[in-house]
Amino acid sequence: MRQIYPDLWQTSPERPIPDTPEATSHAYLLLRDGGNVLFYGTGREEGGSPKEEDDLRGIQHLGGVSHQILAHWHEAAPSLAHIREMFGSKLCCHERDASDVARIGKIEVDQVFRRAETALSDIEVIPTPGHTAGSTCFLYRSPHGKTYLFSGDTIVPARDSWLSAALGGSKADLRNSLELLRNLKPDAVMAAGALGPDTYREIASPAAWQAAIDAAEQALS
Repeated sequence: MRQIYPDLWQTSPERPIPDTPEATSHAYLLLRDGGNVLFYGTGREEGGSPKEEDDLRGIQHLGGVSHQILAHWHEAAPSLAHIREMFGSKLCCHERDASDVARIGKIEVDQVFRRAETALSDIEVIPTPGHTAGSTCFLYRSPHGKTYLFSGDTIVPARDSWLSAALGGSKADLRNSLELLRNLKPDAVMAAGALGPDTYREIASPAAWQAAIDAAEQALS
């Protein structure tokens, strides 16, 4: 576990694509007064790998998890049930991806998102279909002063640039979703995956965010 901000921790890196060694994934634990939220999946193994178990013990020390939120169904794995059993947490994702999450993770989804809304009192749900039909981003304005965008795989760091790809979704939808994200002003982006060593990247300025969206759209084309 690595602390990024006073209320945000990053789990150990995973290598989700065996034939793409530079691909990296992380989960993120957001510490909140209303209950900690775990964004994304922590691993692929049913019982948890030793590295994942170390992370889960760290999460337990930080107060556990009230809700685990997935940005899209590619994050589903049998380890979801292990997290629910350990913390008594509720599993959340978009309605369009819920059946695939349940099938792959062998676990029922407790809460589904259907539209742009505010979840758990302070997390903005932003449906961004395209990577998958139910891909969703989440915006959180931290009381410590920064705005976090949990972008899933809608837009991800890619070496020294940014990437976006439709993997089961629609390129046209994804272009529209990127344009929707263009209007945001995040201080930091926490993606579910990346091509490179880290899924976390700070955004230096509004102009830098516009350039990131431009790069993702160009990669999509």
